Amino acid sequence: MDRDTQNEMFRKFWQSLSSLRDADTVASFFSDFLTDTEEMMFAKRFTIAVLLLHGRRPKDIKQMLHVSNSATGSVSAWLKNAKPKTLATLRRLIAESEWEQFIDKIDELFDTLPPRPGTDWVKAGKEKRQRTLERSARSSLR
Repeated sequence: MDRDTQNEMFRKFWQSLSSLRDADTVASFFSDFLTDTEEMMFAKRFTIAVLLLHGRRPKDIKQMLHVSNSATGSVSAWLKNAKPKTLATLRRLIAESEWEQFIDKIDELFDTLPPRPGTDWVKAGKEKRQRTLERSARSSLR
């Protein structure tokens, strides 16, 4: 395929996607367009990106979302090379309350994991309690 045709194909594709105005339309489109596996991996990669930007460790994300090291590694590499507009969009999404509530839910799941071997259990327990109090405070402010 020549370069001009390829560029036109992408331009039309992105323009078509940008015309999808509401979440239900976008969900319906992608549910039909992607296989179930592709849809799940797309959502997981997006969630990995949000969690990494929110400061979560790749090992914790891997365990919680049941993804591979290569999945978290590739998303991490993608974030390091992402365009400024992409990073700004992701950070804006993180700031929205729906994402904050979802991240709090994920944090609760992280807190159900036992500490790693060799961890100071007393310190880990205090940190867990502090995170629980912070989540509770954020929740009451929403």
